[in-house]
Amino acid sequence: MFDFSSEKGQVLVILTVGFVVLIGFTALAIDGGMVYADRRHAQNAADTASFAGAAAAGNTMESLGIYYATFDCTNFNATSTAAMGVVYDAIIANSQGRASSNDYTIDNNISDNHGVVAFCVDDENRGSYIEKYIDVDTWITRVTNTALIHFVYSGPVQSTVESIVRIRPRTPLAFGHAVVALNDAPCGGSSLKGVKLSGSSDTNINGGGIYSHGCLVCSGASFDADVIGGNVNYVGDTTCNAGHQVSPSPQKISPLPVAAFNVDTPDCSGLPNHGSTTISSGNYSPGIYRDINMNNAGDVVTLQPGLYCLSRTPNAIKISGGDISGTDITIYVTNGDVDISGALIDIRSPGASPDPSPAISGVLLYVANGDVSLTGNNTSYYEGTIYSPTGDITAAGASGTYPTFNTQLVGYNVEVTGNATIDINFHGAENYGIPPKLDLQE
Repeated sequence: MFDFSSEKGQVLVILTVGFVVLIGFTALAIDGGMVYADRRHAQNAADTASFAGAAAAGNTMESLGIYYATFDCTNFNATSTAAMGVVYDAIIANSQGRASSNDYTIDNNISDNHGVVAFCVDDENRGSYIEKYIDVDTWITRVTNTALIHFVYSGPVQSTVESIVRIRPRTPLAFGHAVVALNDAPCGGSSLKGVKLSGSSDTNINGGGIYSHGCLVCSGASFDADVIGGNVNYVGDTTCNAGHQVSPSPQKISPLPVAAFNVDTPDCSGLPNHGSTTISSGNYSPGIYRDINMNNAGDVVTLQPGLYCLSRTPNAIKISGGDISGTDITIYVTNGDVDISGALIDIRSPGASPDPSPAISGVLLYVANGDVSLTGNNTSYYEGTIYSPTGDITAAGASGTYPTFNTQLVGYNVEVTGNATIDINFHGAENYGIPPKLDLQE
């Protein structure tokens, strides 16, 4: 027979140990959940604080007119009397204010892992362009009031989180290149690819460079292409050689970032719809029309400030005669080509102030799906960015004229040609600038 008397009390020991383990797991679950929740709350607070500071930086730079060309870190956080010092003060004040609204009081020193600072960079060489930005860096440390862990651990249970948000100043489309092709295909074949300089004329590009995302083609009996205040750059390959006069010499570079070519899409919703109306002669107000068609010398068209949306195919704009003018206008072609020649042209994009919405500051012509052909003469005046991301842009000058394009040409392919001297003048303030963008880094 077995004697069980020696086993008495062991169940009690097992139950006691089991209860201790169970309590431990319960403590881990309760306190672990509290730590996780507090950390998540702290991270959200740090993120919103950094976003608030970066947004304040963007708004302040816009109000003070601090754009890519004038962005300079020299006086950043040195004194609030300098423009960049005002930007820094706005960052700190708004970051701290947003943190306070989430029950965190932070200073402007991150050495204690509980504050906000801002770093300014204006000389980061990316090979094909200089990066300029401000990083808003927020650190928050939170101590969790535990329920049970303090019985076995005497130190504070705390979480430290970090959030970095980057803000860039308003930046010229394609970093200020005046002639830009987005096609990345290599040279070869008979179709237009990249940027093509052709004809028998002189082309002067003032204040901006040439950029081809793929091929740079030089073609023609004799021409000179002089870029003043910019470079001639290509990513893929080139047919330009010593027989073609291109100055400065074309340089192969790394590609610009895709974001450098993005333009906000115009919003036609809410505009008066004029149905099948063709703009041919008279005064017109902004809205949705079928097309612009002018071929008579007696046609006189005045476009009032605002956004014009056109959609006729194959020709949304066909102008071969007459006189058309408009200031502070954006023309958005949803479908169809643009062909302008032999007319008196004076059309100008809106400025940044006052807010031209729904027209877009700096955008003169946005062609979503179609080609653009501009044959200028010495009475032509275009001001603002001409953007055709999926189509070809051809800028030409006819014999006996001296056309001037005060614009930026950005297309899938772009050709500058003709047998007349052509000036393309790029002024950053008159063309589209990519607005300040917030980017969560960490």
